Amino acid sequence: MPESIPSITAAMDNHFDVIVLGTGLTESITAAALSKAGFKVAHIDPNPYYGADEASLSLDELMQWVDHHKEDNHSVTHYGEVPPHARQYSVSLAPSVIPSIGPFISSLIASGVSRYGSFKLLGRVVIYDSGILKDVPQSKDDIFQSKAMSLLEKRRVTRFLMFAAGEFENSKELHGQEDLPLLDFLQRIFLLSEATARAITYALGYCCFISETTLPTLHRIRTYLKASGRYGPSAFLVGYYGGSGEIAQGFCRAAAVRGGVYILGRSVTRISPVDPAGPEYPVLKSDLPRFAVEVDDFPDRLHCRCLISSTTLLPGHLRTLADVIRPSISSCGSPRLFAMARCIAIVDGPITLPLDTKDSGTSDASDSSILVFPPGSLNGGSAISAVHVMAAGPGTMSAPSGKGILYISMPLPTNSIHSAEVLLRPYLTAVLLLFRAEQQQQKTLIWSTFYMQELASCTASTSDSLVGLLAVPLLSPHTTQGVDEAAIVAEATFRKAVSSLNGEIKETNQGCEQNVFWPLLTEMEEGEGNDMQW
Repeated sequence: MPESIPSITAAMDNHFDVIVLGTGLTESITAAALSKAGFKVAHIDPNPYYGADEASLSLDELMQWVDHHKEDNHSVTHYGEVPPHARQYSVSLAPSVIPSIGPFISSLIASGVSRYGSFKLLGRVVIYDSGILKDVPQSKDDIFQSKAMSLLEKRRVTRFLMFAAGEFENSKELHGQEDLPLLDFLQRIFLLSEATARAITYALGYCCFISETTLPTLHRIRTYLKASGRYGPSAFLVGYYGGSGEIAQGFCRAAAVRGGVYILGRSVTRISPVDPAGPEYPVLKSDLPRFAVEVDDFPDRLHCRCLISSTTLLPGHLRTLADVIRPSISSCGSPRLFAMARCIAIVDGPITLPLDTKDSGTSDASDSSILVFPPGSLNGGSAISAVHVMAAGPGTMSAPSGKGILYISMPLPTNSIHSAEVLLRPYLTAVLLLFRAEQQQQKTLIWSTFYMQELASCTASTSDSLVGLLAVPLLSPHTTQGVDEAAIVAEATFRKAVSSLNGEIKETNQGCEQNVFWPLLTEMEEGEGNDMQW
């Protein structure tokens, strides 16, 4: 990451084409694309770190984050003392994996930001079934090596995977079944056993609820099947040093290299639409600013023609006037999420789950994995939500040697009367018992926190939206889909911003069209940025 990012004091003046509020992943991708297209960008975040709600923090920083959130939310709890070498941890506030094919990986490579980070393949994907762990086959070879399925079941699974990997939209199998829950579709149309159907639904399609419908889930499964094999046997990559937050910082660096100005740790105290007919501007011009932004402890106001903000940072009176950008992929077919119950746990010792001895197709243990608990699979757990446990060890550069991080998440479709701790404690206990050193449970857990991440609902845009005022929603909490949604929203935001700034296509001084999301890399950038770092 850059040792110094340009501050406002280094800027020529306080007028910008675009001001972006919040350094979350979506906002950071947008800022990098606008800077690369030749626009003058200022990027502001009230936090002293990059990434906003998706930041990657050291344990010291995470403890400060927990203490701060305790002031506003008494349901936030934590246990244990911060261990030594706290700065050697990189803990993600939004743990996720990266599909090897999709909008996000395309942005990562096309922008050149891939050279700022390193990645590894996700290890195992495991499902908790009737008290035991079963590896989820990731390829046809895995299926036929598995001893957990009969030959007939293997053939049926293979037939489904071939169907899901193809153009299924107009198929006879799908006709009239689009809105059927995927679990029912698999058993009714492909005659799969309930156990196999659950594995595909929750650990291949990554459904959060039993009611999720067939068509959108098939779209996800097709993407993941195509992604498998691009970089190796897994369909997913894991980012080093905490993932999303570190990558967001990489996009901020890309914006800074192109002249973006960064202001961290300062709150925006006021945002005012500018009246172009006011006495301050006696002559009307097309490039006059539309917004004035006042920043804490800054003597002068900043001005811009386009203001892009996270919905959480936009004042309420402007939120209803903003054009809210929404992803085109979806969550349609899934219940709207109200909140995400989360747990972060620091573990002493290896976080490798035991191998499934019944399945000779299981690969070697890995310190990056996803464990899925389907709804109703754990006594004392949720009957309606699937729970994902993502493990990150020293191999992801997120924890020191001999330590590991567990991220446990439960999506909630409605407000819960229970705290995150009540909801997730049974899962944390179950995971600790599954470790190879299960008799040492009390010594295994070093530190943990439980909290509820509320997912702000966005007010629908109205015809009275202010020109140049754009709002982006929080990053989707979906473990496998979130980063792709961030890239899609970022591109849509970029195009709307360019439209509000130009009204027509212009060219930068490098000859690249400003409405191209990622103008072609220069030869030097291509040599450095097109390869993923491993």
